[in-house]
Amino acid sequence: MEKRRILIVRLGSMGDILHSLPVLASLRESYPEWEVDWLVETRWRPLLDGIPELSRIVEFDTLAWRRQPLSRESWRAVREAASELRERRYDCAMDLQASLKSAVACYLSGAGEILGFETPWLKEPACGVFYTRRVAATGTVHMVETNLAMAAALGATPGPVQFPLPPGDSASLPADLPKGGLAILNPGAGWRSKLWPPKNYARVCDAVERELSLPVVLNCGPGEEELAQQVIQSCGNARPRIYSGSVPGLIALLRRSRLMVGPDTEPVHLAAALGVPTVGLFGPTDPRRNGPYGPCHIALRPNGAMTSHRRSDAAEIMEQIHPDQVLAAIRELLGNRRNDTSVSFRGTGNRVGR
Repeated sequence: MEKRRILIVRLGSMGDILHSLPVLASLRESYPEWEVDWLVETRWRPLLDGIPELSRIVEFDTLAWRRQPLSRESWRAVREAASELRERRYDCAMDLQASLKSAVACYLSGAGEILGFETPWLKEPACGVFYTRRVAATGTVHMVETNLAMAAALGATPGPVQFPLPPGDSASLPADLPKGGLAILNPGAGWRSKLWPPKNYARVCDAVERELSLPVVLNCGPGEEELAQQVIQSCGNARPRIYSGSVPGLIALLRRSRLMVGPDTEPVHLAAALGVPTVGLFGPTDPRRNGPYGPCHIALRPNGAMTSHRRSDAAEIMEQIHPDQVLAAIRELLGNRRNDTSVSFRGTGNRVGR
């Protein structure tokens, strides 16, 4: 097979980039002589920096563009990014985002071939006019599997799903943080409708520290410190500490961890991709399509939960997930891990898994 140069376009967000990483792994596994580049939003570049399978990362600040789309600086940034892409002379660009802006980016790259999904898998059908070849992801359910259909279209051989990720920045972690054996809880969420009550997280904190002797760390993003404090104030015996840091720091923290618990958020997806035993809490979103994907996780979702993208809705459906169910899932995950057994769940009722 002749050497080829491929561009993956998946600008964001963290969870979507994570679900696209197996495409990179599949291409490089099948064609180690190929060069594979990635076009990504500036803020998510740290998720890709240091991945040896990537030949080059090209970044574009879409946030700045959205703030001032008509400014001279924004247009200069577009021209510079397009010039950098064209210099690479790509044989193929693949649009894993399936949006108009990502399709335009593929077109501006000057790639000889532009791969995109068939209409049922497009977020914006208009982007299809930029594609030279369409890919049908027939029979796929999860987004990881849908994305891998694109790698298969280039002839990549199906194999074990892999998530190539950088080592992280352990130097940025607090010096007094234990070197291993941590339990990470992520009480925050970008959607109000995904929030699980702080008192329930506190119940889990108490049980994890008491029964499993795992120090608990509450991971929180910007503006989530108050929520983390509510968890701490509701704890009985547990004394969790708060961590708030960069993406490379979070990767390093998760590499020290034995457990992650949280709702449908980027840190939960990251933990599962890193192979950390993960319990995901789902309400408005469907874990079968967008949930964590990895060898060792359980996703919990109440019976009758309806998929919805109304972010500001109250989180009554999340309250139907009982702390005892979460603790049972934790015990099952860690019990199997202690026995060196790979865990794969496809439960019924409130529990689903992959």
